[in-house]
Amino acid sequence: MLSTDAVARARTSLSSAIAGSIGGLVATLAMSVIMLGARLVGLSGQLPPERIARDAIAEATGRAAHEDEEHAVAALTHVGFGTFAGTLYGLLTMGLRRIPTGVAAALGATYATAIWLVSYQGWVPALHIMPPASQDRPGRVATMLVAHWVYGIGLGIVTGRMRDQLLR
Repeated sequence: MLSTDAVARARTSLSSAIAGSIGGLVATLAMSVIMLGARLVGLSGQLPPERIARDAIAEATGRAAHEDEEHAVAALTHVGFGTFAGTLYGLLTMGLRRIPTGVAAALGATYATAIWLVSYQGWVPALHIMPPASQDRPGRVATMLVAHWVYGIGLGIVTGRMRDQLLR
């Protein structure tokens, strides 16, 4: 039989993962608005999720991606990555309850800045998908950094509120 403490820990873990997943999904949608807006006004050029999708499709099929395939794969992988990152955030912050909105926003923005740094100065250039942020076009760098801050702020706030609701 499980102890009361074990059940409480499991409930907290599951609630935190669910809250983070929902927060990640909502925040990814908000982030996507910034990214698509920047592309529409010519600020960012091709967005990283599109480039990643294009290269993945070409690698998997041996042919160039059709535009509709590229957009579908980019959207699905971007939402999946953002939701997964939100789940991880929920688990990393599971001990935090009833924190002020400003603190939740700051924690989320810090987490999202770390994701941006590891991605755009790390694995994305290492896989030759795009140049590192330090060598990329300034408009795309600014777009992606602001989009990650929007993601992080939304993630922090939504995850915190959802977790508090689930653990009432």
